Amino acid sequence: MSNGVAKELRGNIEFDIPADRNTYKLVSKLEENFNRSKSPTYKLGVSLAQSSKGLGGFGNISRYNLMGTASFNLRSIETGEILLEDVVSTFTSYSASSQTLATETAARAAQERLMRALANKITSSIIMNFNFKK
Repeated sequence: MSNGVAKELRGNIEFDIPADRNTYKLVSKLEENFNRSKSPTYKLGVSLAQSSKGLGGFGNISRYNLMGTASFNLRSIETGEILLEDVVSTFTSYSASSQTLATETAARAAQERLMRALANKITSSIIMNFNFKK
């Protein structure tokens, strides 16, 4: 991050405490993108939704698409005012296997990819749309 908005936000955003593995991965990537804050000016709230769809022929699922959506808002900690709201979506896929462990491992890796991708889309949206001079 090198533009003015990015510099203003670096180290100034507080993130929700992760409630599960997915939100932990999402918040970890957001902290990597924006840096962890010691005295934040802004609070980022994120709500996640996801779904999956099996793909294949003749009743055999050979691949899964994992779709994710993140609704988020950036608030001023001082005033509580919502400064930015947006929704981002993306997807990833993984292969199904006849071996349960292989499919579970692929699903977990896909979940991590999905959370990283959503965090990057949130980061891009904030940098492109946030006006801190409000």
